[in-house]
Amino acid sequence: MIRLNKFSNLAAATMVSMLAVQVSQAAIIADNYVGANDHGWGDVIGDAADFDILGLEGELNGNILTVSIRTNFAGKGDDGLFDWATVSGNGIGYGDLFLSAGWNPNGDAPYTGDDNSTGNVWSYGFALDNRYMSESQVGRGTLYSLNGPNNADNILMSDDFLNAGTFRNGQEVAVNTLADVTAISPGSWNIDADNKLINFYIDLTGTTLLGADVIGLHWGETCGNDVIEGGLSVSPVPVPAAVWLFASGLLGLVGVARRNP
Repeated sequence: MIRLNKFSNLAAATMVSMLAVQVSQAAIIADNYVGANDHGWGDVIGDAADFDILGLEGELNGNILTVSIRTNFAGKGDDGLFDWATVSGNGIGYGDLFLSAGWNPNGDAPYTGDDNSTGNVWSYGFALDNRYMSESQVGRGTLYSLNGPNNADNILMSDDFLNAGTFRNGQEVAVNTLADVTAISPGSWNIDADNKLINFYIDLTGTTLLGADVIGLHWGETCGNDVIEGGLSVSPVPVPAAVWLFASGLLGLVGVARRNP
């Protein structure tokens, strides 16, 4: 009987583990977005070793959205790159992450006519507390609802951060926290420079993003020298009938074990 009780515990744990795996699946956005005002450079303006974005992976587990951006810029936000061209004198920093329920870009890939005035209207923005953070620190941020009807009412563009040099101007890169925006929830982010990753962890509770089949995402450095944008499919993965049948069998074994101590 002891063996059966042990098996029942294992069966229950196995069933929970299987179902948890079934309802969570990572999705990938490839970097096929160029955007407007590339000034003839194409995908990356400047040195690709500094600015190239290689892709994005996202996963929704419960109400928590995890977004990992693979980019050569990971770890360089505190390097003071092109500080002479920036308004703050701090150099190029990490941009905020923009989100929306659905994604409606202007045109087709590589979206060379798409910028803040022509492209997708963003409903939410995850604003970083320190966009010049070093990789040794733990980053904090806040998810905001962007209440203005147009991007220009809610955001700061690459033009707001740079006043010299060649950059992809007109791209949304930061939340304008002084505009008509509402703080929703705190979040966190970190930098894994060894693996070229910038990771965001955002609680979507109370947002329309949780009911969406696709979450639109947009991120770039404050210069916009490379930008990644696309729609992330977050629909729950259907649990196959065979899995439900097997799970039911496991539950039956648990019931037998409990009736026969």
